[in-house]
Amino acid sequence: MKDTGSEVKTLVAFTPRSISGEVAMSGSVIDRKGYESAVFTCVSGNYTSTPTAINVECKVQQCATPAGSFADVTDLTDALLPVIHTHISGEVTTTREATAEINMDLRPCERYVKLVVAADFTGGSSPNLFFGATVTLGEPRIMPAI
Repeated sequence: MKDTGSEVKTLVAFTPRSISGEVAMSGSVIDRKGYESAVFTCVSGNYTSTPTAINVECKVQQCATPAGSFADVTDLTDALLPVIHTHISGEVTTTREATAEINMDLRPCERYVKLVVAADFTGGSSPNLFFGATVTLGEPRIMPAI
């Protein structure tokens, strides 16, 4: 039997938690060995303190080692990474949940990647936003047996 689940690997990229606009926060270090693409799915939830606008920037960083110094993934040769970061933004509405995806080619990246999230709020008194993300690794170098 052939199924999608045997061709992808989904992991927690950013453990769901409350974020504020004070500092960028890093997610889990992802070992992408054996996979050539990824989709980071970013999800925002409830917020506190009635801000009038919210902007969340999500970007991917890379490193050769899991505990090394991570650097932003930037556009590489041949435009292999057309989208390297995304925003969840806009005026606050009664619909508080929003999603965004970062779909990327991992071939030119180093072995370890992670998501970095920064929130910016307009209005409110010390607002916070509940946020989390997953990453689905795909295009395995060695396909599973059918």
